[in-house]
Amino acid sequence: MAKRSEPPVADVPLTSSRALRVATTRAAEKSLGLSLSVSSVGEALQSLDSLIEDLPSNQMYLALMRGGSTVGVLGLDTQMRAASIEMQTMGKLSTMTPAARAHTQTDLMLVAPLCGALLMQLHDTTRGSELEGWVDEVSIGGAFENLRAAGLVLEDAEFRIMKLTLDLGVSERQAELCIALPNHQAPLHAETMAPSDHAWDVKMHESVSRAPTTLTAILHKMTLPLGLVNGLNVGDVLPLYGATVGSVMLYAPEGVFVTEARLGQSGGKRAIRIEAPAETSMRDLPAPKARAVAEVG
Repeated sequence: MAKRSEPPVADVPLTSSRALRVATTRAAEKSLGLSLSVSSVGEALQSLDSLIEDLPSNQMYLALMRGGSTVGVLGLDTQMRAASIEMQTMGKLSTMTPAARAHTQTDLMLVAPLCGALLMQLHDTTRGSELEGWVDEVSIGGAFENLRAAGLVLEDAEFRIMKLTLDLGVSERQAELCIALPNHQAPLHAETMAPSDHAWDVKMHESVSRAPTTLTAILHKMTLPLGLVNGLNVGDVLPLYGATVGSVMLYAPEGVFVTEARLGQSGGKRAIRIEAPAETSMRDLPAPKARAVAEVG
């Protein structure tokens, strides 16, 4: 009546690879009636530039939409497209290997059932795995002309790329399929803004005011013949016509006029003092002289 108690067997965690295998086989069976097996699953995290560079250029890429925006791509090679068409038109796969060709709008219509079913199955099978929430609210959009066109509309982000190799079970035919969507597990870095400094203008004014500058004081300018300048000797006197101690002009670099100043001295050294310009005094004009009027009588 008694037996040895056995410890409960822990549930095997569902891996992303297992979830994708189950979703793909179910989607092919329900949408196309096609029994296939998944030979291999590859997974990687890549930037947008690396993603566009590494994806095979010979696949047909459909836009994956979320909220009206293109967020990823779903790629199918020639074999997978041909299998979708053959199952919907002939009800079985051909033993002939299809030739590579450019995709058409008809291809988009005939692969749409498989792609839609795959997203639906992924939503269910990825629960409890690392891919849970990865395809939430994602739908199928139009086909891109090429990978470059896809790269122009996708936002730069870290992408999770899943690549599958599929065994179609007929004449050793194998197909490839890939899904690339932003990595929903990537941490979000909220942009932090420094609090606004209401005293910025005051600090800016103080900083500029403390910056060093060079001023040039000019008391008088004159023009002399070159011969006279060459003949100047120590002790010669040059008259400064119109110059006074109050006619000093201050200039900043590049000849920018600053203000007027007055020449003087401070601490035994020559100095200038900046003063407000003297107001121009006005005098009354003298009354016009009366003209002599000659009387004629």
